[in-house]
Amino acid sequence: MKQITLKAFDEIEISVDLWDEVENPVGCVQISHGMAEHPDRYDDFARFLNAKGYIVAADDHRGHRKGAVNGVNGMVYGDSWNQTISDMNVLCDYLIETYSLPVFLFGHSYGSFLSQCFAERYSSKLAGCILSGTAYMKTLLLSMGKMIAGLQKLFVGGQKMGNFINKLSFGAYNKPFLSQGQDFAWLSRDKEQVAKYEADPDCGYVLCIDYYYYFFKGVTAMYGKDAETIRKDFPIMIACGGDDPVSTQTKEAVHLNEFYKGIGLQPELKIYAGARHEILNEINKDEVYADLGAFIDKVMKK
Repeated sequence: MKQITLKAFDEIEISVDLWDEVENPVGCVQISHGMAEHPDRYDDFARFLNAKGYIVAADDHRGHRKGAVNGVNGMVYGDSWNQTISDMNVLCDYLIETYSLPVFLFGHSYGSFLSQCFAERYSSKLAGCILSGTAYMKTLLLSMGKMIAGLQKLFVGGQKMGNFINKLSFGAYNKPFLSQGQDFAWLSRDKEQVAKYEADPDCGYVLCIDYYYYFFKGVTAMYGKDAETIRKDFPIMIACGGDDPVSTQTKEAVHLNEFYKGIGLQPELKIYAGARHEILNEINKDEVYADLGAFIDKVMKK
């Protein structure tokens, strides 16, 4: 893996992890990482994809690691949701122009919500996408989160860290898994993987109020007229753990699947019983890798 930089629309440098040592590549996979993590955590999955003939690239999203303002994890200024989607578009165009190969999008968690929005805007650029640890996000809780974040932004400023919003939105995720003895046990049954996450200074942090406000604003604006413009032959796989709290134990993943069916798409839904949020880091990750790889292969061979 190597790192490159690209120029964003606002002249910010976008840091990109690139796994491109592939003989006779057949396609590219663009990874959109989750909240409070970074692309390096996808190294094992990227090497798996390399072995199948895919070049892999993943940018540091705004507010994350090299995408954070002044190097402070969680810090953004302004509409980081739309800024990040623009960055993803820059990377997608780079892959298309550099390699002249089809691009497949993989998004996990926050990255899957960005990917949902990206598909609404740019499905014509993509071969297909996988949404991991995902959900249908137009809910009352998210609308309330946007309102609270908006009030905090007004009264204390967007650059204050959103501890209250984080606790309100995500604080209950770990309660069903307290017996594992780890603060982030909701991510995986694999204690070693959770321990790596908890020990990583570039993971698990709270983000600023601006970040949460524009995230909530962005996700609650999806599923409207823009979604109806997704091309009808666009391949989508929705993959999540059966015990993933982000999808409300699959309820909102199923809701998303039904939504896509309702606008004329033919999504595939894959649920891994007992697995939690990070299916790529679960105890059955070999099964997950095989399934996701097979879906990408099927799409690319069409």
